[in-house]
Amino acid sequence: MSESAKWKVAGTGPEVYEQVFVPAVMQTWANQLVDLAKANPGTRILDVACGSGVVTHLFAEHTGKTGQIVGYDINPDMIAIAQAKQPGAAIEWRLGNALELPFKDSSFDIVTCQHGLMFFEDRVKGLQEMYRVLAPGGKLLVLVWGPIEDNPGFLVAAEGFGRYAGIEAGNSIRGMFVLGDIRQMRSLAEAAGFRDAVVKPVAVQAHFPSVEDFVHGFGALIQPPIDEATQLELLAEITTALQPCVNHEGLNFPIEAILMHVQR
Repeated sequence: MSESAKWKVAGTGPEVYEQVFVPAVMQTWANQLVDLAKANPGTRILDVACGSGVVTHLFAEHTGKTGQIVGYDINPDMIAIAQAKQPGAAIEWRLGNALELPFKDSSFDIVTCQHGLMFFEDRVKGLQEMYRVLAPGGKLLVLVWGPIEDNPGFLVAAEGFGRYAGIEAGNSIRGMFVLGDIRQMRSLAEAAGFRDAVVKPVAVQAHFPSVEDFVHGFGALIQPPIDEATQLELLAEITTALQPCVNHEGLNFPIEAILMHVQR
């Protein structure tokens, strides 16, 4: 058997996520989410499933040291990356399960969850917990990925990895999009007991330095056991498919999410 190919991105899964996908994708979504939240100095904010803290740190820039900002995640490696970014930031980092938030009722003015709800074991309970800790007049903002068909770069990656690295590799990418049905998100809002929840699609652009960075980022994240020749075939196919999305700035393609906005 040939030796498994190496990917041109080093590190653990959380490190690869922070190095490749945060600047290319998650930072843009964070900008959108924080703009929608309209946080002011003194605001109490909880960022659930905060990951490496891209949303949390952005809130800290907007509110200064007069508010209360908590980043909450179940993954200690993600929390470690988030803390290391700005050790002196006025942010409290907490480790735990989003289905059992260790906060009193009505503790926060804004609660956010960026691209985390799809991974919750009980999504309805997770939404109810976030709403429970929301103060009267507060905002709950949840983003999940939209349909994979409306995220063409990721669709090409899922199909390519599925063909060359196996069904499991392709499904690991598709798994991010399991809530990509606006009717399903509206049903979740109703099941959680939300009245007048706004559920709508939102779109921005992803920007990767190159197709190679995009492919190697996913490869380093998934770590499929493929040899070097297969890796080159995978890269060639995805490069050809995404060529219309490449310009002098790199790889750019539209990405769509679904926003759930709940006002208490």
